[in-house]
Amino acid sequence: MAESLLRLDGITKDFYGATVLSGVNFSLDKGEILGLVGENGAGKTTLMHILFGMSDIIETGGYGGRVYIEGQPVTFKSPFDALDAGIGMVHQEFSLIPGFTACENIMLNREPTAYNPAIELFGERLATIKRAQMREHSAQALAKLGVNISADTVVSEMPVAHKQFTEIAREISRSQVKLLVLDEPTAVLTESEADILLASLKRLASEGIAIVFISHRLHEVTAISDRILVLRDGQMIRDVPNENVSVQNITEWMVGREVSQRTDKEDDSRDFAGEAFRAEHLWVDMPGETVRDAT
Repeated sequence: MAESLLRLDGITKDFYGATVLSGVNFSLDKGEILGLVGENGAGKTTLMHILFGMSDIIETGGYGGRVYIEGQPVTFKSPFDALDAGIGMVHQEFSLIPGFTACENIMLNREPTAYNPAIELFGERLATIKRAQMREHSAQALAKLGVNISADTVVSEMPVAHKQFTEIAREISRSQVKLLVLDEPTAVLTESEADILLASLKRLASEGIAIVFISHRLHEVTAISDRILVLRDGQMIRDVPNENVSVQNITEWMVGREVSQRTDKEDDSRDFAGEAFRAEHLWVDMPGETVRDAT
C-alpha cells in the first residue's frame, strides 16, 4: 500500500497553558481534497500553522506529536522548510507586495536569471533577470486557475478577487508543490468566482496535488471534498468520507448539538423603513484599497 503524502499523528498544542489542539490525527493522499471545518477557535488555523512551520508555533514552545511527509518524520522550523518539502499555503491575509505586478509577486525570490559580466565584480545579485520567462511562467500559473488576469497587472490596481487568485497562482507555480493548504480562499470571492476556484482546485487534485480546504462556506466543502475533518474545541470530532454528508450534518458536528432549521415565518413587526447605516467623509489609506472622503 502506498504511503500517505501527509500524516499527522497525535498533534497537540498549548498556548500559555490553554490547550488549543489535543490528539489530532489524520492523513492525506496524493490528489485528495480534505475539507477542514470547525467554528472559529476550533484549532483549524493553528493546525495548519504547525504544518507550515509558522513562527507563532515555534516561538511558543512548539507542539506535541509528529508530522510525516511521504512516510518520513519532519520538523519544520520555518515556512521555508515547508516550501522546500513541497507544501504551499495561502493564508487569510494577503501577503502580496502592492507595488509589484502579478508576475513579480508570483516569481518573487525565484526569478530566472542569465549571466551578466557585472556578476564577476558584484556577485549574483546583479545577474540579468529573464523577464520574458518570468512572465510566461506566471501566466501559465494564472491560466491553471481559469482566470483572465494579466501577469503585468500591478497588485495595487487589482480587485480583491484577483489578488486572491494571484496568491494561489504563486503557490502552484512552484515546480515541487505536493500539498496546497487554503485557509478561507473563497471568503473574498463572489459565488461565480468561487465556482471558478473550486473547479480549478479539482483540476489540480487530478494532477496529484493534495489539498486542504478550510472554509466556513459548508456547501463548498461538501461540493469539493473527498473527505471532511471536523474540529471542535481543539479535538477531532469527525474524519469521514464525503458520502451523503449534508451541511446540516457538518453544522451539528461543529457545534456539538442538533441544529434546527427554521421554516416558519414568525410575526415581525419591526420597522425597516428608516436609515440603517450612514458613513460620512470616510478615508482609507491602504495600498490598493484607497478610499477618499466617501459619504
